[in-house]
Amino acid sequence: MGLGIIITVNGAPDAELAQASRVEVYEKLGETTHFNIYYPEDISDGDLNRLKDNRLGPGAVISILADVNDTQECLVKGPIYSQQIHLEHGGEGSSVLVKGADTSITMDRVFQSVVWTDVTDSDAVTSIFGNYGLAADVFTTSARHLENKHSLVQRESDLRFIRRLARRNGCYCWITSDAAGMETAHFKQPQLEGEPVAELSINFQSPNIQSFDINWNTERPTSVEGLQLDLNTKNDLDGQLAQTPQSLLGTLSLQAITGDVRTMQVSAPADDAGNLQARSQGALMEADWFIQASCRTSLHQFGKLLHAHTIVNVKGAGSRHSGKYLVAAVRHIIDPSAHVMEVKLVRNGWEEAAAGGIGGGIF
Repeated sequence: MGLGIIITVNGAPDAELAQASRVEVYEKLGETTHFNIYYPEDISDGDLNRLKDNRLGPGAVISILADVNDTQECLVKGPIYSQQIHLEHGGEGSSVLVKGADTSITMDRVFQSVVWTDVTDSDAVTSIFGNYGLAADVFTTSARHLENKHSLVQRESDLRFIRRLARRNGCYCWITSDAAGMETAHFKQPQLEGEPVAELSINFQSPNIQSFDINWNTERPTSVEGLQLDLNTKNDLDGQLAQTPQSLLGTLSLQAITGDVRTMQVSAPADDAGNLQARSQGALMEADWFIQASCRTSLHQFGKLLHAHTIVNVKGAGSRHSGKYLVAAVRHIIDPSAHVMEVKLVRNGWEEAAAGGIGGGIF
């Protein structure tokens, strides 16, 4: 029995390599997507042939596609970077684990020393994505780095530089690929508005999850204090931020729940108040996710793939904890029995306590 997936090598489908014993793909907010492919191994013609197979060698570009409702969706595309090999005497019972990651790891291989002048953060990011032949999906930032003020200095790899810019602008950086192998590099803030892409249901007839774990922690900042000096005009730059700039995934924010003010300090070189405000927003957006949740489902049970950076609706978790969540991570575990998805969610608000009910229609 197969895994219900397609594996391509350097763009060409390979039916033999798709006969793995197990495949795992792990995607997470703003991070590189990694994959593991497990193969049994045995001695054949006096050798361990899988171990010398160039299709699974260093730098071979693998795509893993899942067949969902007669449509192929790419889980990950990128190069192989490692193997873990286990040998048993006589060959039988040996195995090889092939490890790889999306294309972003190629952006972390070379240290760069660049001074970016007269550009915005998004200009620099778009330029770097273009150097790797990636389509760019980039959030537009407004603050400019001028030569006669504070230039934008890069003293790290392209990936580390972009992720530093992402963090200070409240963005995430990640790469996706479509079924045809076309890759898009994203540099975006979380998209919290709009309708959820799917619904996770528990405590209803025909649930698609069997358990749901929730953890909340309110010891987080809810506002920012930030003050800098404009070195040209000698005026104060105000980076104060009274509340989260993000849309809420519930009706009550952390500040409304705690009923007080909890501050953090942002101290960063800035040329104008807008630049400092952007830093404050990025810091507070990162601290915003005071609710974490986790669950487990399968492609058969759920009917579609879940991906990080998307919004889902949770139903049946009680009046407070039902509602919209951001998908923070998904681990796809694919073997002959099932395509399982271990899902982690985050949220920056909860619902006001409602009289009665878990969300209606329990069982």
